[in-house]
Amino acid sequence: MPRRVGIVGSGLIGASIGLALRRVGVEVLLRDTDPEQVKLADAMGAGTLWQGEHVDHAVIAVPPHAIAPELRAVQQAGLAVTLSDVASVKSRPIAEAVVAGVDLTTWCPAHPIAGRERGGAASAQADLFAERTWVLCPIPHTSAAAVAATEALARACGALPVRATPDRHDEAMATLSHLPQVVASLLAAATPRLAPGEMALAGQGFRDTTRLAESDPALWSSILEGNRGPVSAHARRLAAELGALADALDHASEASVTKVVTDIMERGRTGRAQLPSKAGGRAGRPWGWVGVVLDDRPGQLAALLTAVGGWGVNLEDVAPFEHSLEAPAGVVELAVAPDEAGELVDRLTAAGWAAYRRS
Repeated sequence: MPRRVGIVGSGLIGASIGLALRRVGVEVLLRDTDPEQVKLADAMGAGTLWQGEHVDHAVIAVPPHAIAPELRAVQQAGLAVTLSDVASVKSRPIAEAVVAGVDLTTWCPAHPIAGRERGGAASAQADLFAERTWVLCPIPHTSAAAVAATEALARACGALPVRATPDRHDEAMATLSHLPQVVASLLAAATPRLAPGEMALAGQGFRDTTRLAESDPALWSSILEGNRGPVSAHARRLAAELGALADALDHASEASVTKVVTDIMERGRTGRAQLPSKAGGRAGRPWGWVGVVLDDRPGQLAALLTAVGGWGVNLEDVAPFEHSLEAPAGVVELAVAPDEAGELVDRLTAAGWAAYRRS
C-alpha cells in the first residue's frame, strides 16, 4: 500500500479519497487549480497542500479532458512512482495520453463507481467508496506495480476492485451512468412548463428520477464529450423507444397501446432485476426478502437488527423504513440468503415481531 499519496484535484472524488486514506494512516498531499478547494479539503482533514514532494502514488482526480495533461505534468516533474485516475471515461483519455507522450507503464486507468449529485470538497465523505466497485482498466503497457498500487489504494478506501477493458467500461457507463444523467436533466428541465404551484404535485418518483439534475454541467460536458460514441448510440435507441411509444399513444388502438406499454414495463422490470441488491454485489442474485412491521418509535429498528445479528443471520441489504406520517407503524425489509428467509420469518414471529416473506 502506498504510504504517501498525491491527489491532483480536490473536488468530491479527490477529497473523498483523501479522507478515506487519511483514516487508514496514509499521508495525503493535495493539489488543485482552485486554491480554495485545497484549503477546504485540508480543513476537512483530507490532506495538506502538495508542494512538489515525491509520492508513492498519484491519483489524477480531474475531468476526462484534463487527464492526459495532468499525467504528463506529474511524470515530467518526477513526482510519483505510479499513477491512476478516476475518470468515468477511459478510451478517450488513454488515446490522448498516447498522443501526449505519457509513460503508460506507470499508469493504471481506473474509475471508482461512486459519487454524489453535488460536487466539490464540501460534499466529500470518507465512506463514499465503502463497498463500491472500483474499476481498474489496465492496458497492455500498464506495469504490475501500477496495477498493484491502484488496487491497494481502492481497497484502502473500502472499495471492491474489479477489472474491465476500457471499451467495455465506456459502453457500460453510457448505459448505467451517462445517459441516466442526461435523462434526469431533461426531465427536470421540463418543469418550467408547469403552472405556478404545480410543482407541489411532484411525488417521490419524480424526486428520485431527477436527483442527478443537480450535477455539475462543466464536469458532465467533459464526460459526455469524452464518451461520444456509446452515449450517442444509447441516446438514439432511447429516442426510438420513446418515439414508438408516442406513435402508439397518438394512433394505435387501446389493445396496441397496452401491448407497447406492457412490453416496455416488462423489459424494465427484467433490467432492474439484474441490479445487485447492494453496491458491489453480484448482478441478479436472488435474495430472499423478509418484511417486518415496526412501531414508529425510537429504538425499534436497532432492536430488530440486534436480534437478527444475535441469531447469526447475515443481512445482505436493508430497505429503508417506510411509513406514512399518520400511521403508527411502518415496514422495513431485510435481504438474506433465500434458504434463510423462511427460518428468519419463523424466528421473528416467535420473538413477537410481525414478519412475512415478500414474494
